[in-house]
Amino acid sequence: MYANINHQEFKDLLREMGGDLEIIDVREEDEYRRIRVEGSKLIPMGEVLSNLDKIDWNKKVILICRSGSRSGYVADILDKMGKKVTNLAGGIFSLELDNCDCLER
Repeated sequence: MYANINHQEFKDLLREMGGDLEIIDVREEDEYRRIRVEGSKLIPMGEVLSNLDKIDWNKKVILICRSGSRSGYVADILDKMGKKVTNLAGGIFSLELDNCDCLER
């Protein structure tokens, strides 16, 4: 089963692992343009399975979306395929509420 992490655990991982994280944002492009995690990679939910080769599986893969629902759905599918992934529960919304300096607009 894939792991869920909260916004504080996510911020800790950013601080500890930085470039060793592969942060995949599964929202749509217009959402991503408005606000995103610095260094994240956009692969919309409907395109993830056809773009698995664009994900660096040698890094810790964290899936994010607005609230954690879409990324959780994708995490479940990838987990069933044998991929090791982590979901940011609460998504970008939780990072916004926490005024995370990891966000860029």
